[in-house]
Amino acid sequence: MKDFPARTGITLEDVAKAAGVSRSQASRALRNDPGVKDDTKAHILATAAGLNYTPNLAAQTLASRQSRSIGLVVGDVLNPYEAMLARECDRTLRDAGYFAMLAVSGTTSTIRAFIDQRIAGLVLIGAPAERDEIVAVSKLLPTVYIGRDLKSEKVESISSDDALGARLATEFLLKLGHRDIAHITGGPGAGAQRRADAYRKVMQEHGLKPIIVEGRYNVDAGSTATDALMARKDRPTAIFAANDLIALGAISRLAWHGFRVPDEVAVVGFDDIPMAASEPISLTTVRQKVPEMVAAAVETLTTRLNDPTASIRNIIVAPELITRRSSGAEVGHP
Repeated sequence: MKDFPARTGITLEDVAKAAGVSRSQASRALRNDPGVKDDTKAHILATAAGLNYTPNLAAQTLASRQSRSIGLVVGDVLNPYEAMLARECDRTLRDAGYFAMLAVSGTTSTIRAFIDQRIAGLVLIGAPAERDEIVAVSKLLPTVYIGRDLKSEKVESISSDDALGARLATEFLLKLGHRDIAHITGGPGAGAQRRADAYRKVMQEHGLKPIIVEGRYNVDAGSTATDALMARKDRPTAIFAANDLIALGAISRLAWHGFRVPDEVAVVGFDDIPMAASEPISLTTVRQKVPEMVAAAVETLTTRLNDPTASIRNIIVAPELITRRSSGAEVGHP
């Protein structure tokens, strides 16, 4: 196991002296203060890097009386989409001069422990699951939730337009000629109800009967739901899954049952996780725009930290349909 390097003992005063600036200016540059000129900031940062200087976050907090730590709570770290959001949040927060403290459990005790660490604010991804818990947390310190539209709860949130995404997916399958289109839901997952409602509405607009099987945002749910769908006398020719993990479970189970994707059953997912674009899977899916959502979330949170009286923001980002092989080409009408 590789040992961590020993502390060098380099202080902020050493950095300031080597850079030929005052201690306060060095401190401001290292905090990414916009008031420091770019060339001066670059010079100070280069000097600090050359000296192998590591900022003492605890000392900075005491000196400024404001924490630079943000709690990052991820409900399901095994969900690639939530992991994507968490990774992008960590990078974006660092770029904004904050340090992300990660928790992979959204329990009340975990969040309370974060608060005891005197964090400045919270970014919630998929947790807590219950809206009343989210509201309770938001009353304790600045909070932004990624994945749900919480306008009615008066909690700051960033979410995809789930209804638009579901409409894009369903109408695309209809355009390909499918009429027996099934939907596997995400159960209580964030955005799942809006996706199911939009799918149902589009089917009814076209005079078609919705085929809905309850699921959850995981592979096993996709497999179980697909068993039920393929056991029907009127088997669907297309499946719109509420997320990509469900779609992957569906594709795997369809293969087990001997159905070819997309020749016999087309499959569309939702999220666009990294493996969706892999050559063996090539999943048509609704892409949630992670960089845009995270940028909006961090901007919303930092605005709240700088101005507690700012208006509450609830931002909805439009997704886009990404077509790949799993949906196939146009099929004939029955």
